[in-house]
Amino acid sequence: MPRQGLNAERIVEEAVRLVEEKGEPTFSMAELAGRLRIQPSSLYNHIPSQQALLVEVGLQAIARMAEAEERAVEGRQGDEAVYALAEAYRRFAKEHNGLYSVVMNLQRLHSPALERETRRVAEPILKVLDSYGLKESERAHLQRALRSLAHGFVCHEEAGWFSHFPVDREASFRFAIRCIVNELHRMGRGESEDEAG
Repeated sequence: MPRQGLNAERIVEEAVRLVEEKGEPTFSMAELAGRLRIQPSSLYNHIPSQQALLVEVGLQAIARMAEAEERAVEGRQGDEAVYALAEAYRRFAKEHNGLYSVVMNLQRLHSPALERETRRVAEPILKVLDSYGLKESERAHLQRALRSLAHGFVCHEEAGWFSHFPVDREASFRFAIRCIVNELHRMGRGESEDEAG
């Protein structure tokens, strides 16, 4: 018999907290059950499997990341919005590393629902890029470049690879985003790579 007051929503909520604290690779149903003060077998009265639960955690992670991006660009446009998006992406990855790791490893869960939802992370970026007069393929390339830049920067930061030079990391990050912004303006003017030299 299911424990009174316990439901799938409560289980997902606690699973999100556990992933936030300890990361997805060490996630276990036994630890989750311990936090909820129930037997591990009781979890399965509400959810079909650990994989299904992690899919729900992934959906929460995507929603929170997309919301962080949307808040960042509210009332902003153009270059200001690009900088704000990049900062929001980086901040989410650093402050919610456990959930961010789930987003980055969604392919392992083989979930069509998750694959459909991942577009939510790109949508605020694509919307901001609309104002630059780009072709559809150029928008796709540049949103990938922006996400890859922010992701790569965070990975190097977390690994300690930016400790070898006495240069401010924030200045480096803004410099990197400025490279994207410069490319946005160049492509928005309709210059090809050959024309730009």
